[in-house]
Amino acid sequence: MTTPTDHSRLRAVAAEYAEIVNSDEMQARREKWRLTNRLLERTVPFHIEDNGSFFADLTPKPQCEGDFERGCEAHFLRCITNHRLIPDDRVFPASYWVHWHISRTSVCPELQYHRVPDSTGRELGYETNTPLADLEPGLAKLRPTEFAVDREATQRAAERAAELFGDLVPVEIVGHGALGAGTGMAGQAVHLMGMDTFYMNMLDQPENVHRFFTFLADDAERYADWLETEGLITPNGRELDCGSGSCVYSDELPRREIAPGENVLLSDIWGFIEAQEAVGLSPEMYAEFIHPYQRRIGDRYGLINYGCCEPTHHFWPSLKQFRNLRKLTVSPWCDVESISASVGKRVVLSRKPHPMKLCGPHFDPEDFAATIRESLAMTRDNFVELIFRDTVPLNGGMRERVVEACGIVRRLIEEQG
Repeated sequence: MTTPTDHSRLRAVAAEYAEIVNSDEMQARREKWRLTNRLLERTVPFHIEDNGSFFADLTPKPQCEGDFERGCEAHFLRCITNHRLIPDDRVFPASYWVHWHISRTSVCPELQYHRVPDSTGRELGYETNTPLADLEPGLAKLRPTEFAVDREATQRAAERAAELFGDLVPVEIVGHGALGAGTGMAGQAVHLMGMDTFYMNMLDQPENVHRFFTFLADDAERYADWLETEGLITPNGRELDCGSGSCVYSDELPRREIAPGENVLLSDIWGFIEAQEAVGLSPEMYAEFIHPYQRRIGDRYGLINYGCCEPTHHFWPSLKQFRNLRKLTVSPWCDVESISASVGKRVVLSRKPHPMKLCGPHFDPEDFAATIRESLAMTRDNFVELIFRDTVPLNGGMRERVVEACGIVRRLIEEQG
């Protein structure tokens, strides 16, 4: 039972959120993303991710006492704080999303993580017990994942949210789990084998590495098939973070009329694929051991966003074979000139400037501006977005710095186009 105090508090923050997401400014931001994401106009949208403690330091503490109410309030407060303190192009959905309550088991029940907190108490670092370090016998430890959906719990959450604030912010049940159905296969290899062992296995026992990735690809497709059959997928060309910080707001998908009651398919949505653990591989090794398995599920999506930290310019000969590639990460470890010349206007370059230019111990506005100016110049003939990620040292004490940085980025976009 929601207390009158919680009810009043929750409706207050929901009303403030509604004002933001229904504003002319938010609609203008959506249009910037839409034009770039559809390859219609170079609008250069940008936003800054909080990978540090920025919001933890600056977001007001939830006042609601009920656990459910407190969770809703925390969501609204996070978005409101982001909008107030970071003057970038981030967009927020005009509705409150309740995600399907889906559970999925691990491909290896023996896999364990050991996490260690950093100086702020955040458990970012970890190591695993690498149960497949000895790969040939270890393959027998793999198990097809099991998945289930709790429809009743999902419906209860949606109904409760609608009762509390649905007249202010519409409530929707959404299924975005298919977004990353095939994400992280290289990451699983590293978690299960260890990176050094994974790399050596490609040389010493390539047939077993192929067996490993075949298993993961089979499992990913089986999961995707289940999501489609169960009707648990929602069109996601919305204000969604489609992996690696990129926003996929667009009106391009789905490309067909979906009748009432008809299930949404992977071909109707965006997907996210990456292999950041391939950072040390040659283009030939990536093409042989990883890309074919990514293609199996990647080509099922209507559009895909590719990449994280890996140097995608090395892998472009393979990546361009995706039939539906629309966004490509250009991390600080990429050759920007090379990938810009290679892709032309075929995809959106999701440029990630070096994070320490923003969140290093000392902020040099001129040096920061030079970095942005260089990125804009090298991608002047491309569609491009700027995503500031891996800003782990970003904290509340950098509040004014973030505002200044956004002003610099916006000024240079206006000057250089």
